[in-house]
Amino acid sequence: MLMLPAVSEGAHLNRIPVLYWNHVGLEMNRAVHSLDGPQTGPTMSSRALGLLHLAMHDAYFAALGQASPYQTYLTALPAQANPNWATADAELAMAGAATKVLDALYTRKANAIPDATHETLVVMMRNLISSYPGEINTLHPAYAFGEIIGVTIMVKLGVKPGEPGADAGYYRPSTGRYKFREDPVHPVRRVALDPEHPERGSKPVRAYHGPHYGDVQAFAVHFPQDHALAPPPLGGPLYNNALREVVALGGAPGSARLTRSPDQTVAAYFWAYDGANLIGTPPRLYNQIVRKLYEAEVTGNLTHGQLIRLFALINVAMADAGKFAWKEKYKWELWRPQTGVREHDSGSGPGAANGTISIDPDADPFWTALGAPDTNTNRQAFKPPFPAYPSGHATFGAACFQMVRLFLGQAGEEKDGQGIDGLAFEFVSEELNGVSRDLDGPYDPATPLSDQPGTIRTRIVRRFASLWDAIFENGISRVYLGVHWNFDSFDPADAPQEGPRYGRPATFRYSNVWPKRQALPVGGIPLGLGIANDIWQNGLREPPPVQNIAVHPFQQVALNMAITPVR
Repeated sequence: MLMLPAVSEGAHLNRIPVLYWNHVGLEMNRAVHSLDGPQTGPTMSSRALGLLHLAMHDAYFAALGQASPYQTYLTALPAQANPNWATADAELAMAGAATKVLDALYTRKANAIPDATHETLVVMMRNLISSYPGEINTLHPAYAFGEIIGVTIMVKLGVKPGEPGADAGYYRPSTGRYKFREDPVHPVRRVALDPEHPERGSKPVRAYHGPHYGDVQAFAVHFPQDHALAPPPLGGPLYNNALREVVALGGAPGSARLTRSPDQTVAAYFWAYDGANLIGTPPRLYNQIVRKLYEAEVTGNLTHGQLIRLFALINVAMADAGKFAWKEKYKWELWRPQTGVREHDSGSGPGAANGTISIDPDADPFWTALGAPDTNTNRQAFKPPFPAYPSGHATFGAACFQMVRLFLGQAGEEKDGQGIDGLAFEFVSEELNGVSRDLDGPYDPATPLSDQPGTIRTRIVRRFASLWDAIFENGISRVYLGVHWNFDSFDPADAPQEGPRYGRPATFRYSNVWPKRQALPVGGIPLGLGIANDIWQNGLREPPPVQNIAVHPFQQVALNMAITPVR
């Protein structure tokens, strides 16, 4: 059985129904990344949380009927609520939607997942559901009503059997200059030929995450054509400055020209969450921070209904951020710094035709990035297996935190919602919590992490003056890891200079953020801000039918989600 370390937050949070179900989604996020289960990676994990919270949102507010303070996402509900239902019934409906979506996401057996992993996830799911502090009466009509909503959301927005999702399919990267390809430091990983019998040997696999994910169905963006990016600034002064910056700030310890400070290294690790063992992906981190904002009363005295709305908004925004970020990633296929620094000289790389007398002084064929940390393992840091531009971290974080700012009315006075807010907070990242560590040997899932030998990461409480500050540091942290260029997050021309480095994030205004846009933006931060603005402006409502994908009967059957009969 997987032994997950305790989460550092008040136990009272999980006595609030929507926060309990959010907790279940976040626990499953880190469990599947520890066990190589389903719904992994930033794309599918953000989609899973979006499905969960959107289903709960519609089940709860549809069950309230005329008493609901919010409209549902679905413009046509699949069933009618009892007009006499009250808040307790709406919470039962929310539980029905949550359990139906969670079962569909995590307890269906996939061929590539070993039986032991599947059984562990099923047991974990059952234990989490049975620990729900509220009522789960599966015989109640409100619970069955919630199940119907959950199935409807899954059929409409879930990745169907046979659709690519985050799988690589037959994708192969280009060998051209500036083009993404496998990490030169860790080009392949070995996987078992038969997951049920690892003793039968392994094979080399080149992992490419989500090359077709940009074609999946959007959730709630109403202007999809507007959420595209300008091309990355290749070959000119902005690119060369970004290359020099990542060499100076993103190299591994001992790298030539490295000037990264301890504070920058802390920022690099604080925001990582690169699918790490026992930690999971960035959408989990951003949910944790919003929970912390509520726990610390930074968000004010929100009602349960307002919490349901807020968590639906942030997770739907991140689900759409994943779709549109990955659409752009595989449109531009930009190489990561690990490749770009090594092959910066025109005589380097598989596409080079002519030699040079001496290599470009900005090139370093032996450069190694600090890398995304493979925390709670004994494995080396790595380069995420998808193109650099734009940064997924920057897009997810900007979409999530901008939605919080909009919901609380603290997103500035400009039309595109930019400007400083007063939402200061402190947070302990699980990358730097005094428990997570770099292990001396392989991870043992049968032993508590605290009993496994390795170098413990120092516990650090990090304070942010605002969410606007957090949006910037989340983006620039990827440069400090050496896995992104600065323009993957923002247009460097937007960043005011104070001395040799960037000025205060409070003074930043990102150019061409939707809807106040003169041209296509550069980087994930303006992309994420615009996605949040679009969803907010359109009220978390289902997009026009032209956006929707028809569901064939065989696809619905393949979901294998029987609805509990109404009794």
